[in-house]
Amino acid sequence: MDLFLSQWHPHADGITHDTAAFQQALDALAQAGGGRLVVEAGKYYVGGLLAGSNTCLWLSPGAELIVSDDYRDFTQATALSRAECSDRAFLYARDACNISICGGGMINGNADGWFSATADEMGYRTPAAQRPRIILLENCQQVRLENIVVRHAPMWTIHLVSCSQVFINGITVDNDLTMANTDALDIDSCQQVHITNSYFSAADDAICLKTTEKPVELQRPVRQVTISNCTLRSKSCAFKIGTETWQDIEDIVVSNCAIFGSNRGIGLVSRDGGRLRRMVFSAISFQCETAPACHWGEADPVFLSARRRDPQREPGEISQIQFRGMTGECEGAINLHSETPGRINRVLFDGIQITQRVSEHGEQGNYDIRPPCNPLSPTGMGMDNAWCLNPQTGQAWGVEPYPGGLPVLYARGVSGLTLLNMDYPRPSPLPHGWNAQAIYLENDGKEARNV
Repeated sequence: MDLFLSQWHPHADGITHDTAAFQQALDALAQAGGGRLVVEAGKYYVGGLLAGSNTCLWLSPGAELIVSDDYRDFTQATALSRAECSDRAFLYARDACNISICGGGMINGNADGWFSATADEMGYRTPAAQRPRIILLENCQQVRLENIVVRHAPMWTIHLVSCSQVFINGITVDNDLTMANTDALDIDSCQQVHITNSYFSAADDAICLKTTEKPVELQRPVRQVTISNCTLRSKSCAFKIGTETWQDIEDIVVSNCAIFGSNRGIGLVSRDGGRLRRMVFSAISFQCETAPACHWGEADPVFLSARRRDPQREPGEISQIQFRGMTGECEGAINLHSETPGRINRVLFDGIQITQRVSEHGEQGNYDIRPPCNPLSPTGMGMDNAWCLNPQTGQAWGVEPYPGGLPVLYARGVSGLTLLNMDYPRPSPLPHGWNAQAIYLENDGKEARNV
């Protein structure tokens, strides 16, 4: 069944609210048992929408949904999950089956309405305290996002929570690089997820797999995720797993992807007890460059970290991880860092080519293991450490010099580390503050093999 939005006589001028026309059409589809809502070419100014099962929102080429910049326009639903103090979303569905958004059109997040007009000294604009996510689906099955464009999101762009059988293909998410907390795609407690042929660009993480703290009915592991043929750009971490890890994240395959203009390439960050295991990253190119200090990372192409967020809670282990066939340039180093020896184990690097570059900013030789690190925080959990300086170093808590200077690969507290076919040309002569020992292992007596 096809319904056309024009039947509800929207204004389609990009200025006057068309929320009522959209919601009436979506409600009509729900009452009919489902179908496709065809949105013809035009500009539509829209607030929060609620979609149901068996619904396809078809954005025709030339159709542009302009998201309202008034938080009061997103009362159609209160989400069970929260992100950056927000429980609202533009397009929301819960407990739905067979839901899709496709067609070739665009969603314009209208982010300028949610941020300050000018940037601070680090190049970032101040956000409003509460902002809506763009697409938020909770506990949905058979989800398909295909051939759509989302630009200028004011907050997390696409957040899928406890969904299964997810297919994402041929989409573009292109957010403003001066706007923080605008993750392009967050996969949260989902299973059987397939992401292909897409472009993700954001000031925050491009693709993030996580298991956030949320109501028990939504608390599940992330499992069986494949990602291929994607291009990622991020001022933070291009492909991140964590830091929120309340449940396991496992069986992840990432291949044939290009990372560019990113502060951190691949980050696996265990903090909250869930295990990260059985992951393969292959055929990946990267370009990692230093970003402002408000983002975690120091231009590291690969970062594995197991540290406590709560002093009473041991982080889950990171285990059975493979990196094969990676090549690129970076201003930092591969950093594997386990607070408790052995929590990172059975890690393989095979066929890795790294070209280290001298940073134009002149600040090299540090690693960044935030969050959390500040032992003097009021909570004792380092939750407020991003901007606090360690008086002993003058750096943010958790930003510290590599022992002996900048290496190519640094490992601390790691067991079962295997290095095969490593190729790492470096500047000659080595700049001041760089480590002459390219592979620097502080493994507390644990096994490491460098072949």
